[in-house]
Amino acid sequence: MAWWVIPAMVASTAVTVMGIQQQKKQMKANAAWQDYERQLNFHYEKGKRLRDQKKLMSEQRAAVGASGAQMFTGSNLLVAAEDMNEFENDMWFLEKGVALAKGAADSELKGAITSANYQIGSTLLSSAASVGQFKADADYAAKYGTGTTSGGTTPTTGTATS
Repeated sequence: MAWWVIPAMVASTAVTVMGIQQQKKQMKANAAWQDYERQLNFHYEKGKRLRDQKKLMSEQRAAVGASGAQMFTGSNLLVAAEDMNEFENDMWFLEKGVALAKGAADSELKGAITSANYQIGSTLLSSAASVGQFKADADYAAKYGTGTTSGGTTPTTGTATS
């Protein structure tokens, strides 16, 4: 039996498992960067919408002031209130969109990590079975030979081989 086969199998399994562990670390790092990017985009979009809302309110005040009507009373107040309600609703949906995207990404990450964990388990079991089979074959060969004798007959049946 070649003494190096079983250590080579174990080393190959270890390298495979370490590679999968690195993939899991990379998945987690990628997820963290994607979350960071979502947060940056959210804050950028929120700031942009706040500036737009501020500009809209300023334009409304200027238009009402130029018309000579009293500011933010009657229909002017209703228009301003509706604009603010719409703005607040947009902000709520923007924030919820970020939270939902994070939840979906977290769920996807958990699935990928679970898959990697199953891959590790499968690799370990497969390798253990391979080592066990190799050891059993080596023990059988040591006990009964490799299948032929020097005289050209099989040790178990005594029949001639060609």
